[in-house]
Amino acid sequence: MDVVNTKRPVILMVDDDEKLLAAVRRTLATSFEFVTFSDGQMALDWLSHNRERTDLVIADLIMPTLDGISFLKQAARIAPMVSRMMLSGNISTISLREAISQAMVTRVLAKPVSVSVLKDAIDRVIQTNKPAEKPTSRVTPMMVNSTIDQARFSTVLQPRFAASDLGLCGVEVLCRMPSLEKDFGVDEIFEACRDHPVINRLTSQLMAVMIDQAPRYRALLGDSSNLAVNISAYSLKTPEFLDLLIRFYEKMRMRGVVVTYEIPERQLVPDDQELLGSVSRLRERGIAVLIDDFGSGNNSLELLRHEVFAGIKLDRELVRGIMTDFLDDAFVEWIAQVCWKMGLSISAKGIESGAVVEKLQVYGITELQGFYLGSPEPLDVWEEKTATAMSA
Repeated sequence: MDVVNTKRPVILMVDDDEKLLAAVRRTLATSFEFVTFSDGQMALDWLSHNRERTDLVIADLIMPTLDGISFLKQAARIAPMVSRMMLSGNISTISLREAISQAMVTRVLAKPVSVSVLKDAIDRVIQTNKPAEKPTSRVTPMMVNSTIDQARFSTVLQPRFAASDLGLCGVEVLCRMPSLEKDFGVDEIFEACRDHPVINRLTSQLMAVMIDQAPRYRALLGDSSNLAVNISAYSLKTPEFLDLLIRFYEKMRMRGVVVTYEIPERQLVPDDQELLGSVSRLRERGIAVLIDDFGSGNNSLELLRHEVFAGIKLDRELVRGIMTDFLDDAFVEWIAQVCWKMGLSISAKGIESGAVVEKLQVYGITELQGFYLGSPEPLDVWEEKTATAMSA
């Protein structure tokens, strides 16, 4: 067994092909620290003592004594936050449903697999789970707080379309901070303050803006006055703020606008009873909460089992992959069927081509969103374009 160097991502790999393990250790040693086993039970024993420093678990489907799915199911119980990947010599015969729903794998690769393909797959999983950081500087909650003090933020509306006929069915309200966005990405800004009280302050400020603009939303969208609003797990677990979310929903409903809340999957933990209780309280009041970026982590199926969420919004990287990646394509098709059976809505964002639209329509996706269909724009630009179209 290798000695672990924690400066590199730690990969636990289990395969009875000693030649493959040796090739991986030799070729990828500069990028990753591999801990390899040919025995699944020994690998589980190691994982139970090293879960905190493990970044990824990889297993072959066919192994003696303990098959890959059984091994990864046990690995998921030992280290639920560690991503899992499976290798298979015959990918067409894999029970995809069992691999995803029980072993909760992130990716499946067909064997024989080249070292370069394996490296690319590992890089993708590691980067997906790694918080984005600037090499020389980083945004802080205090910087966001200062931006709020100076009222240097605004909202834009991202159009949402019904997959059936591509008719407008609502908008997503997005926050923009131009002064911070000169140096930092949008996702980076919100990631920096997601577990800080400043996120509650920012969200409350945005809700005040939306209440003021509600009549304009109604006039612009008519029967399509459905707003999707992003919230954080921190906000949901703050009792006073949960009450504020309920009051905001009721005020907007009185103004003829329906609000749907969205929370990123990466902020959700399946056994977080406090958060699930908050979502359940909203559901009891008829307020829908969707899982955003669905499919970006390991918690997807476990979260749906609680039956408190109203639907999901597929992760943009997952949507992008349906045209080229077997597992991404199969997962989207299958999860659409699961949502239909459970009575859940399923939308997709990051739509970049007509071909993606057509495939998602076949799969039964209910709602679409992306630059191919429409870009985010300020409310006054929407109103101006609508007035121009009506006068033409």
